[in-house]
Amino acid sequence: MPRFFRALRLFSVLMFASAIHLRAQDMALRVEAVRLLERSNAVSRSTHILPNRKLDVTFRAYTPDGVAKDGTYNVIYAIDSERYETHFGDYNAISIHLPDKIVQSEFVPPPIEALEVHWLTPLVNGRFDESDTITSITPATLFGRRAKCIQFETVKGRSQQSNEICLDEELGAIVRWHLGEDLIENTDYFSFEGVLFPAHMRHYVNGTLRMELDQKFTIMEAPIDWAALTPPNARTILPCTQYRRPILQSAPQPPSAGPGPWYDVQVHGSIGSDGHVHNPTPMTAGKPDLEKQAVQIVSTWIYSPPTCDGKPTSVSADFIVHFPPQ
Repeated sequence: MPRFFRALRLFSVLMFASAIHLRAQDMALRVEAVRLLERSNAVSRSTHILPNRKLDVTFRAYTPDGVAKDGTYNVIYAIDSERYETHFGDYNAISIHLPDKIVQSEFVPPPIEALEVHWLTPLVNGRFDESDTITSITPATLFGRRAKCIQFETVKGRSQQSNEICLDEELGAIVRWHLGEDLIENTDYFSFEGVLFPAHMRHYVNGTLRMELDQKFTIMEAPIDWAALTPPNARTILPCTQYRRPILQSAPQPPSAGPGPWYDVQVHGSIGSDGHVHNPTPMTAGKPDLEKQAVQIVSTWIYSPPTCDGKPTSVSADFIVHFPPQ
């Protein structure tokens, strides 16, 4: 399955198991699980060009100690352009992606909550790959509706993880993901231009509510005036004729301590034009001591700076610190 927090649709990790591991499962069971998941993707994916539309999202994020903070996120979609606007605490960002350029407010590395809502909406889909072994498919009742739940094991490096995906039996849409420490619930599906989307979503980490949100789509009847939607004092970013990604120079990890299980901490931040990591923020998952260590470790990492047409630039990035067995 795609790894949770792939930097909100920007990063994805495919994990591979051995051929022996794959052959050990009931292949008829796997075929049915794949069919159910493909059906869920089909009902939430358009087969035609959608009209100009706006996605409005209100969300509430919770810190590990339960403090809540509200935010808004909206996207205007056209055939060849998109406008993104996010407000969350002191973070305010607007960017317009046009065919030949990006126009945006001053770049500030987004908080991980902004990336989380960007990734969750309008819907998270997925697929099974070689790392996944289907173990069972069972009936269930979720949110007052009949569902089918697929249980499967995922091999990731040195560890093995038990997961579950539940799909609404009638609609075919995903109503619950439970992958490792992450749980997503999708409820109150609505149809927009023949495509199913959840009106309400909740994301839990290790059983603790991390984020809940409401979303809706509306059709934009009038022509879109991109100039009027441009933020004041906006910067124009032209596509790079030649982009060179940052290359890792030094990234110390905690020392090895056996075969596992290991614990991974994901840290979000940016790689600056100086090659150093800036504003590292851990994705909290219930182990604050390791998360604090992860931030300290990532802060020492060094990259060759990313460049755009030969000039050093900054990019957002996710980092993973692998902690050995405790």
